[in-house]
Amino acid sequence: MKLMKKMNRIGSIRGNLILYSLSIILLMTVLSLYSLGIMNRYRRQIDTMFEKHIYLSEIEENLKIIDQNLLGFLSSKSSTRLNNFLIGIDKLEKQVTNFYNTGLVNDDLMMKNIANLINQYEIEADLAITYKRQRNVQEYYKHYERSIKIQNFIYDYITQMNEQQIDINSVAYLELAKHTKLLQVITMVIVINLIVFSLLIVYLITSKMVKPFSKLYNAAEEIAKGNFDTEDVIIHSDLEFKLLAEAFNNMKRSISSHIGELKLKVEMEVKLKDEQMKNSKMGYLLDSAKLSALQSQVNPHFLYNTINAGVQLSIIEKAHKTGQFLESMSRLFRYNLQKANGECTLEDEINNVKDYYDLLKARFRERIRFEFDIDNKALSLEMPPMVLQPLVENSYIHGLSDLEEGGTITITVRKEEKFARISIRDTGVGMRKAIIDDILCREPEKKQTFGIGIRNVRDRLELFYHKTDIFYMKSKLGEGVETIIEIPIVVKRLKKNLGVTKCLD
Repeated sequence: MKLMKKMNRIGSIRGNLILYSLSIILLMTVLSLYSLGIMNRYRRQIDTMFEKHIYLSEIEENLKIIDQNLLGFLSSKSSTRLNNFLIGIDKLEKQVTNFYNTGLVNDDLMMKNIANLINQYEIEADLAITYKRQRNVQEYYKHYERSIKIQNFIYDYITQMNEQQIDINSVAYLELAKHTKLLQVITMVIVINLIVFSLLIVYLITSKMVKPFSKLYNAAEEIAKGNFDTEDVIIHSDLEFKLLAEAFNNMKRSISSHIGELKLKVEMEVKLKDEQMKNSKMGYLLDSAKLSALQSQVNPHFLYNTINAGVQLSIIEKAHKTGQFLESMSRLFRYNLQKANGECTLEDEINNVKDYYDLLKARFRERIRFEFDIDNKALSLEMPPMVLQPLVENSYIHGLSDLEEGGTITITVRKEEKFARISIRDTGVGMRKAIIDDILCREPEKKQTFGIGIRNVRDRLELFYHKTDIFYMKSKLGEGVETIIEIPIVVKRLKKNLGVTKCLD
């Protein structure tokens, strides 16, 4: 009763199903154990009968062979017959020993009698052989007759035991048949009852389940249509369906609440994206204005030195070299004017540096030497204008101009997987690390009177590529200065009428 109450408290459907399943399992287990016990008992009896029959048949056959060999020896005194007789006796002794070892002799009086008669037979046969050797005809004949009688007794016992086993097994078979028939009747009754109870339980369960499931199905269809304002499903039946209805109602409320939160979140995200687009546009316009302002700065020293060199050359030579000089100068001015507010390629920048080199050669001849090591694969990369020439000019003015023997400026370009590396290296006087740190300082409140052109180049590169780790300088006193620029390999894309540059790094 306590178990039933506990099952009803947990849930009536589950409790009934568990009780029904356990009952079926218990009944089937009892029937199986009962039938198995009967079959095992009958099988043991049959096995014992066959074992005894086999042993007795082997003894009977061996006795016949021994008697034939014994008679042959007594008749002809043949050594071969005697030897066969001894082998048979030895085999018979082993059979008797096996009788005792298997336990067939211990629990059966007739088996014990057979074993004793076999021992007595061996004694009489040995005496008959002994008197035969002594040529005592009367005595060996008397003992041979006794062995024959004992042998007949053994045959009679074997026959009786076989008949007795048949009778016992017949009774056992009849008893087994009786139990089997009873077992069949019981099994049939149980199977019929199980079928009736199963149909009844299935009917009760389905009748209780159809109505609640119909309510749940109708409510689920409304939710599938997007109607989350339906009334809660109320079920007054077993505890399982009450819990299912409560879970369904909670799920409906949770989904409705979650959808409302998602709608609110989407509205907030739309507003946030609108604000971000406005901020991005303002930032882009601000960067463009700052880039244009930085690119509009012009180094006055470059203009002064160029004009001064052109004047001196025209006074001294008055030849075609002056025309070449002025042509190179005009290309420099034209490049600066055309590219001041746009962008160019690395090839344009290299050509501009070569024009600047022509002007320097006109002034300093062999004192200033340029070396170019350019990877042609990188020449098509886009970059802001007037980047390389100010750096080359800085190397000449601050690194080589004070050296009497002059020096070399080496420009190297190498294209790698994600960027192109540009190196501008001179063989000038070099700089201390503290000076380089001051030149590249980013503190706006710190006033600096040198390095303005280098910072201008760095700031324009960072604004153009939207990166801050692309410009480096390194130097040692007496070993010159090396300026390194790492130009990202970029893909240009237009997005909502705004220029956006995506760096592939």
